[in-house]
Amino acid sequence: MEGGKDFESKTAPIGTIGVCALDSKARSKPSRNILNRLISNNEFEVVVFGDKVILDEEVANWPVCDFLISFYSDGFPLDKAIAYAKLRKPFCVNDLPMQTVLWDRRICLQMLDKLKVPTPRRVEVNRDGGPTLASPELAQHLFDKTGVRLQGREDGTGGGVPPPEKVELSEDGDTITVDGVSLQKPFVEKPVSGEDHNIHIYFPNSHGGGGRRLFRKVNNKSSEKDETLNVPRSVTEEGSSYIYEQFLRVENAEDVKAYTVGPDFCHAETRKSPVVDGLVKRNPNGKEIRYVTSLTKDEAAIAARIAEGFGQRVCGFDLLRAGDKSYVIDVNGWSFVKDNNDYYDKCASILRQMFIREKQMPESKQAPSDTEDGSDKSAPNGRKITTGSHRSALKAVLRSPSVSRLMDLGHHASHRAHGTTSPDLPSATSPITSPPSKENSFVPRLQAVPMSPPDVLPPPAISPASSDAAGQQLSTSPENVVPVPPPASKSQWKLKGMVAVIRHADRTPKQKFKFTFHTKPFVDLLKGHREEVLLVGEAALNSVQEAVKQAMEEGEEDSHKLKTLSNALAKKGGWPGTKVQIKPMFRKRKKEEMPAEAITDSSPERATRPAKANKAHGVVDPLLASAKSHKPHAKAGSGGEIERIQQRSDSTSDVTLSRISAAENNLVLDKLQLIIKWGGEPTHSARYQAQDLGENMRNDLLLMNREALDDVTVFTSSERRVTTSAQIFAASFLDQKEIPPESIHVRKDLLDDSNAAKDEMDKVKKKLKLLLREGKKAPPQFAWPKDNLPEPFLVVRNVVELMKFHRRVMRHNFTKLYSGAASLLEKIVNPPDSAPAPAKASSSLGQAQAVSGIQARWCCGEDAELFRERWEKLFTEYCDAEKVDPSKISELYDTMKFDALHNRQFLEWVFTPSTSILEEDALALETASMTSKEGEARSERPSLSEVRVDTKDQSGGEKEKSEMKEKDKQTVAQRMGFRRRSDTGTLAFPKPAIPAVDHYHPESYFSLFTGSGQSKAKFDARLEKLRELYRLCKVLFDYIGPQEYGIADSEKLEIGLLTSLPLLKEIVKDLEEVQANEGAKSFIYFTKESHIYTLLNCILEGGIHTKIERNAIPELDYLSQICFELYESQNTAADNEPGSFNYSIRITISPGCHTFDPLDVQLDSKHCIGCAPRRSLTAHSDWKDVIETLRAKFHTVKLPKSFLAVNLSEKVPHAFGLGEQPQDED
Repeated sequence: MEGGKDFESKTAPIGTIGVCALDSKARSKPSRNILNRLISNNEFEVVVFGDKVILDEEVANWPVCDFLISFYSDGFPLDKAIAYAKLRKPFCVNDLPMQTVLWDRRICLQMLDKLKVPTPRRVEVNRDGGPTLASPELAQHLFDKTGVRLQGREDGTGGGVPPPEKVELSEDGDTITVDGVSLQKPFVEKPVSGEDHNIHIYFPNSHGGGGRRLFRKVNNKSSEKDETLNVPRSVTEEGSSYIYEQFLRVENAEDVKAYTVGPDFCHAETRKSPVVDGLVKRNPNGKEIRYVTSLTKDEAAIAARIAEGFGQRVCGFDLLRAGDKSYVIDVNGWSFVKDNNDYYDKCASILRQMFIREKQMPESKQAPSDTEDGSDKSAPNGRKITTGSHRSALKAVLRSPSVSRLMDLGHHASHRAHGTTSPDLPSATSPITSPPSKENSFVPRLQAVPMSPPDVLPPPAISPASSDAAGQQLSTSPENVVPVPPPASKSQWKLKGMVAVIRHADRTPKQKFKFTFHTKPFVDLLKGHREEVLLVGEAALNSVQEAVKQAMEEGEEDSHKLKTLSNALAKKGGWPGTKVQIKPMFRKRKKEEMPAEAITDSSPERATRPAKANKAHGVVDPLLASAKSHKPHAKAGSGGEIERIQQRSDSTSDVTLSRISAAENNLVLDKLQLIIKWGGEPTHSARYQAQDLGENMRNDLLLMNREALDDVTVFTSSERRVTTSAQIFAASFLDQKEIPPESIHVRKDLLDDSNAAKDEMDKVKKKLKLLLREGKKAPPQFAWPKDNLPEPFLVVRNVVELMKFHRRVMRHNFTKLYSGAASLLEKIVNPPDSAPAPAKASSSLGQAQAVSGIQARWCCGEDAELFRERWEKLFTEYCDAEKVDPSKISELYDTMKFDALHNRQFLEWVFTPSTSILEEDALALETASMTSKEGEARSERPSLSEVRVDTKDQSGGEKEKSEMKEKDKQTVAQRMGFRRRSDTGTLAFPKPAIPAVDHYHPESYFSLFTGSGQSKAKFDARLEKLRELYRLCKVLFDYIGPQEYGIADSEKLEIGLLTSLPLLKEIVKDLEEVQANEGAKSFIYFTKESHIYTLLNCILEGGIHTKIERNAIPELDYLSQICFELYESQNTAADNEPGSFNYSIRITISPGCHTFDPLDVQLDSKHCIGCAPRRSLTAHSDWKDVIETLRAKFHTVKLPKSFLAVNLSEKVPHAFGLGEQPQDED
């Protein structure tokens, strides 16, 4: 590849399609589906401008294209796009200046009135002077297209609407009157800004009063009931402006979402109206569930008028069907249908024909078709405009507020680094939070032009006379043509390659038993090693069983532990993936065990001698050198490295699992930790997830740089679930049926479990217990709901109580399953007059049929007994233990996710409480409330009382209401906090009257799948406690899970480097190889959760500036990705001289196949959750800065020579009678 020159020289038979939108939109799945169809026959070339170009480069340096797809989204500099369209004169699919009118609902409604589009009856409260336009040219353009002229100044820019003299609410509170014009409840109150989605609905007293708040979807909510909504905001807020529309009762409580592609095609879908219960239905891909519907002739005509009148050929709008009429309630601008291949085919076909017709038009007719670029109507000279040069367009852009702000933020960063560095600040690429209507001053210098003539596609709305005048002007001024210079090659950024690290796909729950032993039979299993060993395979596991038998005979170990281990080996030993880890634990020598010189040499100076000796012998490891000089009570020094070193040796004070610390401190073997693990195998869903991710990443590279698919290297760890994901992904990514074995490289040293940070992580695990102690509040930097949720200790206590409740329920239902239900089925199978079957066989058959009646299909090797076994193990760990071990939180969360996706029917059946259990529980709660009249928070079941609060409509829970009154104010606030997010996952828990939707939601940034809530009638109210258990466990997992890899920032960095330093070094090496290579390259690494989190910590704590805070990054679920994208541009060089290149790196991240609440997923037989798209973790930065920042941390830790567990089945196969080495399963 020859950089910028090669990039510019490529031409397609028809032309180049430029996509000028932020990456989150331009590279989205719907966009890729349509663009890939357009380029499938090599008729077009697609150039995605990208965030780097759009935000950092001057308009004159943006790529040249023939056809422009450009649209606004949060953070997009629309003024720059308008200036670009005026400068380069491409054919614009959507009118760019007209996109600004969408920012004011009042202008949209006036336009709809002029276009004869039905809208609900309304009254307006205008205290801001009414709607305004930024320039007279735009005002004239709007008038020419729709006949709308704003009230106010003579130039048509508006702002002259007088404020109302009187706005009042009737005495009964059911009617609002604005200067004599009345509107009765129910009505809808909308802010005048189209970007403000905080809409209120007010209901009359005859329907219970109150109202409903609508807002942008947060998690799985788009609205909520609020009993306090009685008085409209325009009555209570002085100076405010609002629109009031009559609330329409619609058919089937559904809205219609319509999507035009030109005036002759409109796709329509129905969705559940947000005013019903505010819960959003979603499919497994995380998209709102909608159903295709046909438009009536009148609705199709409405769609055509909107597409033409608003100048938005690709446009979405909302319809309500009330009776035999349809009303438009919102026009959204550029919108794509999601997950509909028929729409993608049709949209691509229409756009293709649109571009071909534009290309075939005579030059004299092309000028009027480009009116949407904002050119001056008085001099519409098309691509040969003389009066509006690119410099004047640029001056207009540079004077705009949004670009000035971008430049102010960006220049500081660019001066600090190299010229290719993008503004390394969140505001440069994150959404602009101020209302767009306040930034309309970019238009004054950019004058508007009408659309194309009626006889061409896309259709216009101007008179033939205007076209004739334009043609005359075009032919009369050729002598004034000033050629526009081409964009600078150094500003033509192209994706050169990427290095991606990906977690494996869906798996079964990982389960384990931990034991501590100290006798010889288990010590012998180490085979002389002093580090962690691994026993895999039937023969190796049989040796463990033999050790258990020997220990039983000796009688020194706990017999209960031995029996549990023996049973686990007998049942799970033959399963694929079952393994035993043995970790030697060392302790300090007792005084009588120490050498004589160690006892006599106890002076303070002794501690420093080993370090000096090591230094004399050439040992350069500061970690090892200082570990021996550490005193447990010593404080950390001022230097970060000294603090880290002291932390590393802290864990040697008692018992350590580290052979390094054991060697350094002359420790002796004390006991062994034996862990038997099973599960963690890939599920059938993993195939679909990995295939989908491979296809999506392939389609992305086909747009960004298809050459990156020509040289791909895939690495994987040795674990089965990881290698399986890598193989399936690679086949889909490379579009091959089979992948040669040599194409995927197993790198245990980079991607397998590392025990290099064992001491540090053990120390962190001890600290995690402190985070769950009573009175300990969640630190602000941790992921904890900011909505008055009680302290973690109380949440854990609630989880324990819920687990106790569900243990009773499960045991009750299993008893019922294996007794009454089975007996009935048995009678059906074996009628009285037939010969009876053997008792055991008959019982088994009846039980199997009873289970099949609940859940006919089991996957992943599951059955009802394994289900019960998993949950009984969890119940024991939560209900019978004195304290909850923080490490058990992830096990519970893991199991809950799995069963919600793969065993949904059985899960809901087995945890549905009987009437008798509910009555017992209600009685217990009533008794508890009677004994706590003082309102002290001593109740053993705070969550259970909460569960009953809103169930009076299902089970007459007036008792719970009285109990709530008896709680003190603090407890009530806490309960409100508990219910804050339960309403996104639990139906019976009301939220506070005022929703907390103003703070930052990572779900929105990452486009996470956040659940598919149903109506209350759909869900069984008896499952409320199960949903609450899921919700609280998710909160705890987000709180504890990421901290397992370090609590303090210094711990996160140290553990991150010790665990993932080999991988990080390889990533840096790969990026340098991509930069130096002539062509494009891609490197893909498949690994497990620990490497994903520790690699992220290396980035966040290693000095790389990120756009989002740590606590805004959600759980990194299956197939989560961290991707390093390297971009390249070429500097112009003289003839026969090699050109120099510029490079930029952007790091992106995806939380993978994550769902906010697995119980809310509407599943098909694949049981598959879709993968969230990648989002920017960092802004674009000079590649050298990124590389050097990462490299600067390489020498802050020293890795041991060996940091992988020793697989004895490979190391000493003869010890187990093996002739050949089995595959390593670690």
